[in-house]
Amino acid sequence: MKYLSCLTALAVVVTFATSSFAQGYYSGTQGARAAGRAGAFTARADDLSAVELNPAGLASIGRTLIQVGNQFSHNTYDYTRQSTVDWGNTSTNGTAPTVSFATVRNEKPGQYLDPIVGVASNLGLKDWGFALAAYAPAGISREQYPTAGGQRYMMVSRDTQMINYTASVAWKLREVFGIGATFQWIAMPSLNYQLIIKGTPLPGTGNPVSSLTDMQATVSGSAPFTPNAIIGAWYRPAPYLQWGLSAQVIPTSMRVKGNLTVDAVSPTIGNVVLTRNDARANDVTLTLPLPIKIREGVRYRHIRGGREVFDVELDVAYEFWSRVDKFTLDSNGMVASWQGNDVQVGRIDIQKHWKNTVRIMLGGDYAVVPGALTVRGGTFYSSALSDPAYAQIDFVSGPQVGGSLGLSVFVGGLEIAGAYEYSHMLPVTLTEDESRVYQQTPGNPCTAPYTDKTKCNSHYLGIPAPAVNAGTYNANSHVAALDLLYRF
Repeated sequence: MKYLSCLTALAVVVTFATSSFAQGYYSGTQGARAAGRAGAFTARADDLSAVELNPAGLASIGRTLIQVGNQFSHNTYDYTRQSTVDWGNTSTNGTAPTVSFATVRNEKPGQYLDPIVGVASNLGLKDWGFALAAYAPAGISREQYPTAGGQRYMMVSRDTQMINYTASVAWKLREVFGIGATFQWIAMPSLNYQLIIKGTPLPGTGNPVSSLTDMQATVSGSAPFTPNAIIGAWYRPAPYLQWGLSAQVIPTSMRVKGNLTVDAVSPTIGNVVLTRNDARANDVTLTLPLPIKIREGVRYRHIRGGREVFDVELDVAYEFWSRVDKFTLDSNGMVASWQGNDVQVGRIDIQKHWKNTVRIMLGGDYAVVPGALTVRGGTFYSSALSDPAYAQIDFVSGPQVGGSLGLSVFVGGLEIAGAYEYSHMLPVTLTEDESRVYQQTPGNPCTAPYTDKTKCNSHYLGIPAPAVNAGTYNANSHVAALDLLYRF
């Protein structure tokens, strides 16, 4: 059941909703004003998005700001698996059919609740800023694919809830320099994930398409508390020029405690029984490293008559996703039994081989009618999260490009901000020879180096099982955001 452990780890990982920028567990931008600038907000950072993007900006808000908002998104992800030879269905003359796969698409693309709510104030203290906020990290929280689809051995479905609770403080030296910090409580109240695994213990089997011993594994869990912190600063050497920097610098990890169940797709073959010390057990712990994240931005402000008419900002975000070389799952001595075979689950390392990513963002605001109407826009590019060989449908792993538009309408102390943000992953295509994601086969006696012809299928020698991630991946996201900001 080493296989099931891998599944559990993958399941938890996939269910992450995303956060303020870049890739990996995170994507998109929280907050309508920041989203309307394609995330180029590090130097400006003058609303509640500052708690994530640059807490030092809170010192410049002044007065009191109450902000509530929500994002609505439509997230398409489609995958067409490459045709494969089904060596598990070899005929008596030694030939095997070539199987083609239909394109599968995310059947739950709509996401309607991605809120932010909070308050910021100087509490009557000049040059200070304080904030409390709670928000769901912006991104894709659920996906659903056909149980019999070509992606079945990578993922069937995922659904998760995630929320960040933050407390921030900032201080500035006049209008020249500011520093700030956010203390963050990351909570994942629930997680559900499903994947098809192959459960046969027979030697020499190789069913890359489907098998009578296929099983659906489901993991459910939560990670109620993971602490983190973000620090930030800004510097304004001249009224028209501002520089900003922020970083999430704590190399922490999320520890997800979950339960695993395994059900046969065909009810006639029996199920896996999970035990510990001869008693039924299904609890596992998954450790997911979080990246160190650094953002830097430079902003030009065009000032006329003492009022800012427009600004342009260029940001670069660098995230150390190479920390996520693997996910670690600990079964705490669990044993998996199926058809009379007992397998020690043990501690499993799931290889991911992610790379550090760079995101470049360019955006700005223009006051069409000062104090009444502001429009904004932006564009971005993100580098690939992984090599194509490790592409999967759980995370958007290819390079991304996109853009955004937004506006703000002011009525007294009330600002109504809206934005539309679009992101497009450049298509990723790979062949079976290039693929490095393999079908999970828990009871398979074929072990490394996978060359024993008495235990391994002769058509898959040198690899643990058939590769299952070959094909073409396409992903797009459309996000609409609406925020209400009231200043007094």
